[in-house]
Amino acid sequence: MFGSVHKVMITLTTRQRDILKVVLDANRPVSSVELAEMFNLSARQVSYSMQGVKVWLQEHKQSLNVVPGVGFSIPATPEQSKNLFQELSAASKVQIVLSVSQRQQLLTLFLLTQSQPFILSQFETLTQVSRMTLLKDLDLIESWLKHENVSLIRKPHYGIQVSGEERDCLQALAKVLWNETPFSEDPITEITHAEGLVFNLRGDAALLPLVEYANQFLSKINMRRAIGLVAKSEEQLGGRFTDDAVMHLALVFAVLSRRVQSGYHLTVAEELVNTLQASTIWPVAAYVARHLGRDTSSSWEAGDVAAVAMEMLAAPRNDILPGELERDGDFSTLVERLMISISEAFEISKMKYDRTLQNGLLNNIVPACYRQRYHLWFPRVLNAASLPDQYEREHTIALQVARMVQEHTGVDLPQSEINNLVVLLRAAFIRNRTYRFDRIIVVCPSGMATAQLLVARLTARFPYLIKLEVISLRDLTPTLVASADLILTTVPLPRQFAGSSNVIQVHPLLMPEDIETITKFLS
Repeated sequence: MFGSVHKVMITLTTRQRDILKVVLDANRPVSSVELAEMFNLSARQVSYSMQGVKVWLQEHKQSLNVVPGVGFSIPATPEQSKNLFQELSAASKVQIVLSVSQRQQLLTLFLLTQSQPFILSQFETLTQVSRMTLLKDLDLIESWLKHENVSLIRKPHYGIQVSGEERDCLQALAKVLWNETPFSEDPITEITHAEGLVFNLRGDAALLPLVEYANQFLSKINMRRAIGLVAKSEEQLGGRFTDDAVMHLALVFAVLSRRVQSGYHLTVAEELVNTLQASTIWPVAAYVARHLGRDTSSSWEAGDVAAVAMEMLAAPRNDILPGELERDGDFSTLVERLMISISEAFEISKMKYDRTLQNGLLNNIVPACYRQRYHLWFPRVLNAASLPDQYEREHTIALQVARMVQEHTGVDLPQSEINNLVVLLRAAFIRNRTYRFDRIIVVCPSGMATAQLLVARLTARFPYLIKLEVISLRDLTPTLVASADLILTTVPLPRQFAGSSNVIQVHPLLMPEDIETITKFLS
């Protein structure tokens, strides 16, 4: 008599598990397009994943309804859905499948945080992929690390290990966590003000050694604590960094703290350390280092504190830090020259007294110069202002500003900084230009009270529009309309005037969308 035969139950991948959870939770058909967008997959990958989902459901006495052009659904009762969710939560019955992007980020993270070489067979155990796949991953990682001035040593009978200056390794690691690598299409981390650094794969850490290692390492990077210390440093400095800069500083400080705890220290030239120690930024940097060191029971060296000081000097801020111009008088002299040059280029004399523009130039140029001087990284996505094509004059002036900065400081501003200058210059032009409107007509047939309210709101929002003339709708004539530079009306004008390009219909209370439309017209 033959023994009983046990059917082998299918093991879901993490991708299939997550797709199944979405379909179960939707209570409606979910299309392939939705799933593809949600999980960053192709339609073919969704179709392939659903094959395993269908078999798994059949093994659990459920079915998968597939309606072409509509989507996938599961005809299960609430109790059945609850039981399926509980079954899906059993990690031992799920197989993790990383995307190529995720695997390469995790490998890079692992390499940058190891002090000893590892052989290929150890990497195979960590990743659970073939040797050929590993070698392809390492080729791509090696190419990127080389761009970051970090070498990937690969020797027979020795193993694989990174080698480079601690500053370069630190910045490369920060870039991986910020998702700024060529293989960050499917990010393994997320950074928010509320939660700090979040590992997107932490729920599946037990399913793969490489993911488990990353989870253990990242769990010790206390970015929320670093955010609090950045806020304390702002209090001591008497200024505020931009919100984006706070996130960047917190990440760098948290990663630096983890590196120091592991015995890595930055080497900084003695002359530069002495210069920084003599500046007002040093006590603040020492405060940050002291508290981070206390949290991790680690000892910070002068080079580590210097790294904190340099990062703070290079971080964009909302206002110039108190005493900053006194510390470096060259910047004060430079900005005075820039304001005169910009004023002459726009042919607007009063622009050289525009404090908003002056502060904007300082808040962009000073940190940019420090970044260049200290060879520091700042995230591209936080330093790339959009540049409208029509601002040719502002772009020309921005290039002239960049040339003057180079002549004065020896620093070549990158294109992203020049784009920021273009935006600053455009805003300054809008603030300072003279509006040559001889006649602005306001048409408001609802009564004089409504007309006065609208005029009052217009005057408050656009104080330079001083010639506002209220006209009755019945008094409009072709000659009157033709003589007006701008017509603001609360009702549609008669058909013969409707096509005029200088007519804007607004709400009597002047809503935000009305203000935006008028601003665009004036610009």
